[in-house]
Amino acid sequence: MAQPTEATLMVVEDEYLIAAGLEMALQDAGFTVLEPLSSLEEALAAVAHQIADLALLDVNLAGHRVYPVADALAARKVPFIFLSGCTEGNLPPRFAGIPILMKPFQMKKLLQSIRLALK
Repeated sequence: MAQPTEATLMVVEDEYLIAAGLEMALQDAGFTVLEPLSSLEEALAAVAHQIADLALLDVNLAGHRVYPVADALAARKVPFIFLSGCTEGNLPPRFAGIPILMKPFQMKKLLQSIRLALK
């Protein structure tokens, strides 16, 4: 297990196996990971009440776009990275410059993106 980084991450992902795998891998990399969230409602409540240094957002949560969560994070100046299993469609212009990783992605690439976003 890696040394703790003191960075706390929020994972918003509706597929349990993906969320659990991310949580374990990120903890192994030394991050503190809040309990993964699987719905817009849970994620919006968490943004209002929990402090994370960075969030990983699945673009499509049970058929709903995660954009309200991204907007709430941006308003609080919390960096985030989009995760997507779909190649169709573009992100709204307001999210230009926000990193997006296409599933499946290599954990090394995700960790690089996280470290860059936390700088």
